Amino acid sequence: MLRRLGQSLALLVLLSMFSFALMHVMPGDFAELLLIERMGGDLPARDVLARFKAEQGFNDPVARQYLRWLGGILQGEPGVSFQSGDGVWAEIGLRVENTLILAAASIGVSLVLAVPIGVVAAARQGSAWDRLSMLLAVMGMAIPNFWYSLIMVMVFSLFLGWLPVSGYGHWTHIVLPALVIGTSTAGVTARFIRSCVLDVLSRDFIRTAHSKGLGEIRVLFGHALPNALVPVVTLLGLQIGKMFDGVVVVETIFAWPGIGRLLVESIFGRDFPVLQLCVLVVGAVYIAVNLAVDLLVMAIDPRIRGAL
Repeated sequence: MLRRLGQSLALLVLLSMFSFALMHVMPGDFAELLLIERMGGDLPARDVLARFKAEQGFNDPVARQYLRWLGGILQGEPGVSFQSGDGVWAEIGLRVENTLILAAASIGVSLVLAVPIGVVAAARQGSAWDRLSMLLAVMGMAIPNFWYSLIMVMVFSLFLGWLPVSGYGHWTHIVLPALVIGTSTAGVTARFIRSCVLDVLSRDFIRTAHSKGLGEIRVLFGHALPNALVPVVTLLGLQIGKMFDGVVVVETIFAWPGIGRLLVESIFGRDFPVLQLCVLVVGAVYIAVNLAVDLLVMAIDPRIRGAL
């Protein structure tokens, strides 16, 4: 556990370096943009800009600037948004919470669909249900989120009028984005669960369970599925990270005020302080999820602790 924690911290430091480097590789002068924001939109004179750079340490070595920026983040003062004028943490805090709510709802949708579909498809290998469910799974994997989102809006909002097109504030606003992300990831998860359960069904302890007279549902969900959980949990960790890729598109289409939409807004608005912290936060969440998955896998199957 300590080794995995150390690896995660080292990766987080590398991610912070990459995030800080965005300030130097993005077009435009970061110091000039910051000064323009402080002056209320006025273009500063060259001598004023040069004096501001010297006062704020923009002429210092890059390593010193990075340590100062990292120290500000650790102290809760990573900077001020160019667009809103608010602190970056205040700008991102609520957005992260909204994205985590959407991700949790999407994971719920994905598991509710993928687990029974994958297990039953494995139990009915080669049947019409197996072929149909795997066809739907492949379609869910292949359809792009932006096209799928527009189709869902047309059907459930414009044609049927059951759900709002976009927005935030009522539970109905989360239904469509959660369905889009959840059903698109459910296809991969269902196919993987089917493969894992098929492998487990060929083992001796399953035949022993059948010979004891246990019902098929108890064998599938009480014996086969728990023993297929280790690779499934690992895949779910990767899927959660993939969801943060999908929310960038889905949150923008459905106007969901999450970190994905904020990331898009900060890119178009050249809001470097917000952009830097968005990248760092999304990466930190991805690292934390993978660390949690590794620890959970060790708890499920102690035999693999040495391999991690």
